[in-house]
Amino acid sequence: MNAVPQPWRPASQADYIARRVVDALLRENVREIVSRGRLVGSGLAPFSPPAGSGRPRYWWVADHLGDGSLWIPVRRQGLLQEWSLDELPLIWQRDRRHQRLFEVADILACFRQGLDEESSALFADFEAECRVAIEHGVLCEAERQRYFAELRAAARTPADSLYWPERQLYYERLASFLDHPFYPTARAKLGFEAADLWAYGPEFQRPFRLRWLAVAKDLLQGTDHPGTELWWPSFADVALASRLEEAYTLVPVHPFLWDRRLDHLLDEHELRPKIIAAPEAQVSVLPTLSVRTVAVREEPGTHLKLPLTIRTLGGKNIRTIKPSTIADGHTVQTLLGRIAEREPWLSGQLLLTDESLGAHVDHLPFLGYILRRYPAGLEHATLVPVAALGAATPDGRLVAEEVAERFFDGRLGDFLNAYWDLSLRLHLLLWLRFRIALESNQQNSILVLSREAPRLRLLLKDNDAPRIQGDALKRRWPEFGELIERLQDRRIVVDHELALAQMFLTITLQLNIAAPLEGLIATGRWKASDLSADARGKLEAILAELEKHGEDAHLARRVLLEGDRHYLKYLLTAASLQTKQATGASDVNKFYGKTAPNFLKGRP
Repeated sequence: MNAVPQPWRPASQADYIARRVVDALLRENVREIVSRGRLVGSGLAPFSPPAGSGRPRYWWVADHLGDGSLWIPVRRQGLLQEWSLDELPLIWQRDRRHQRLFEVADILACFRQGLDEESSALFADFEAECRVAIEHGVLCEAERQRYFAELRAAARTPADSLYWPERQLYYERLASFLDHPFYPTARAKLGFEAADLWAYGPEFQRPFRLRWLAVAKDLLQGTDHPGTELWWPSFADVALASRLEEAYTLVPVHPFLWDRRLDHLLDEHELRPKIIAAPEAQVSVLPTLSVRTVAVREEPGTHLKLPLTIRTLGGKNIRTIKPSTIADGHTVQTLLGRIAEREPWLSGQLLLTDESLGAHVDHLPFLGYILRRYPAGLEHATLVPVAALGAATPDGRLVAEEVAERFFDGRLGDFLNAYWDLSLRLHLLLWLRFRIALESNQQNSILVLSREAPRLRLLLKDNDAPRIQGDALKRRWPEFGELIERLQDRRIVVDHELALAQMFLTITLQLNIAAPLEGLIATGRWKASDLSADARGKLEAILAELEKHGEDAHLARRVLLEGDRHYLKYLLTAASLQTKQATGASDVNKFYGKTAPNFLKGRP
């Protein structure tokens, strides 16, 4: 076995995380840093710029965090926040003394001042999360450089493979090297040691074998069991007696959970009398961008989603699988399929994974699985998650540019126009006509590209957490009422259309449209004003078309186009820096502030 990659340029990663954290603190107005702060021109600072740095044009100054003033050098930002960090360091001013703040721990210490014990502890936990993000970032950057060097030396990349799952996993791996647009320490997989990241992380994409439990059948709830799948192991395959098949069912377990916490969890829930650990590992898999979802190597187009006891995108986001999501994902998939059947345009453009098979053990979130099958007919297509569009390729371009080269004869504008038309049309149709907003984020939205017609399609997976205005949908489409009543997580069903607007804004528009644009703008090869104007034009055209067909777009126009500010998902606040009691959020992934500049109005 090869050694775990060694750390690479830790200071660079430390600076990178510090910058991302400061940007998130500004973006989410943490400790009212923006609403109570003030903008100061560079000439009014009571100190000289730090040696070796340029003089920033502006400082953002906060006088309310303690017994001093925090000076943040800022510049006007791009699409999703008005001000961002210009350069390190920040300056902490107290009396006539000035302390330069380069380290994220020192920056967070300023924000902890004056907090109660519980709130201060949350900031301390986040500081520890930052350290993990730096460590994991060092390892992942080293692997990215190694992998890209390997690809540049090769005659062809996996993008040229004749095997479509290999092409898909290649773009998922490229996406894994690109951080989440909003959550600053998304690189941290809390619970993974370096060796775990190397063994199971999508950045390294190393094969491993699943472990298996024989579970008493009366403990298992879910859909039909996938035991008829040819790749699914028999009891003999995992070194268990075949006679056990009458009373037990095999359930897959991620080896990380098996090695780390499984024994403790089984004892804690008194499950040992009805569960038998299989001696042999079986079924080779590869990690995907989703980490807890793995691709079955023996069966093209088949993935398994398995619980993990790690946390990502915040200390409250544990990556187990709630039992309700197994059924709800299938219910929403069924609803979308029926809508596609009655909408001729959708039937040709929208693809869905089959997630009808899944099970959980005794209503526990740490034991269970979802089996995901990709639709047939993808042999000549290339699947690219939207999360990859802003990622770098080995030749220095972005994936969006490479996709345009391969499938749109190098015309990036044509590719973006096709993508925007497809994504915006789908999600606006679902919102305005059917009162559905999907949490189809960058990982769960996959572009299906081909040189043939249709050149671009959209595949959606993992649709277990939408927002649906239930009463409005049932009044207009009573035939879908039974599916709405079937949903187990009743947070899905909302009373007001604003919840749909917030989901559309923060997922479809910001994560799936604006975030890739930020990547293109950052290259310096594309103008923010041009891209924003094109996106606005496409959105206005689709809204006008839907209105012509009788849909009410008043709220959509007001929220998306007319307001100066957009809603923004406050991921850092809700998932790490405040308690649920403080935010009042029933779901830490759906807590919003209205502080994002409306980039569709153009840059200031």
